[in-house]
Amino acid sequence: MLNKVLDEKIFKLLSFKVGFLKINEIRLREGKPIVVIFEGQANFLSETGLTSSADRGIIASKRMIEDIIFKASEFSVYSVNEELKQGYLVLDGGERIGICGTVVIENSKIKTLTNFTSINIRIPHEVKNCSLRVFDFLYEKKGLKNILIISPPGQGKTTFIRDFVYQLSVRNLAYNVLIIDERGEIAGKGNKLQIGKFCDVLSFSDKQNGFLQGIRAMNPHLIVTDELGDDNDFEAVRYASNCGVNILATIHADSVYQLKRKQNFSKIENIFDRYVVLKKTEKPGVIEGVYNEKFEKIYGG
Repeated sequence: MLNKVLDEKIFKLLSFKVGFLKINEIRLREGKPIVVIFEGQANFLSETGLTSSADRGIIASKRMIEDIIFKASEFSVYSVNEELKQGYLVLDGGERIGICGTVVIENSKIKTLTNFTSINIRIPHEVKNCSLRVFDFLYEKKGLKNILIISPPGQGKTTFIRDFVYQLSVRNLAYNVLIIDERGEIAGKGNKLQIGKFCDVLSFSDKQNGFLQGIRAMNPHLIVTDELGDDNDFEAVRYASNCGVNILATIHADSVYQLKRKQNFSKIENIFDRYVVLKKTEKPGVIEGVYNEKFEKIYGG
């Protein structure tokens, strides 16, 4: 999908001189050299590939940034205004384009985003079997645990949960899995990423409405969602748990200790049975440990 939105020259450089398989992010800032996060390391994109020299980096122009957004919106920025108000667009392959610019406020609400100045293209990767090392701590003979994946941004939370539901399918564990894919990153736009044969996907819904609608309509055994944030997200998790539905979710924190200090964590403190902590390292997906409901470490090197 990136070939449809990136400048042809930039796409060819990334394809043939770098390789998309190990690219995590591509950042374009107006008047600044293009930054490529490659295997967790920041580099600049040059005419010959990646470089550590900013002076050799290709400079991102305002036109280049605007063209990417225009193409990503399928040539109608107005048609994606609801997404723009959230600060991002999602491509068919699950790539998320984070956008900065001028926020237009009307009646104390965000009306739109204009004057685009920078974008961050996050590239999802399907890392098969990345959840296997701890799978037996999360699924036991008695059934699924309620699982919360904890890590700083960009450390593989979404990749982990996508692989976990895929592993359930591989083992023919016929749980009805409902994915509340608020940003289109778990399953990809149009459900093009591999999530197994037992998943239903509700895309671009907020969690509160998604949980309510999904439970009523699809009778899920497990609800999967990404990035718990505000009070409404926590209330949605509590609602699902009270309905007897298992939860697999993620949250931003760098440790169980930081998690417990979050202001609204008390609302879900007694819901989760397992906490999987991912380390902040150069390589995403490194597991620091698995903790039980008492925050006792039961796995970790």
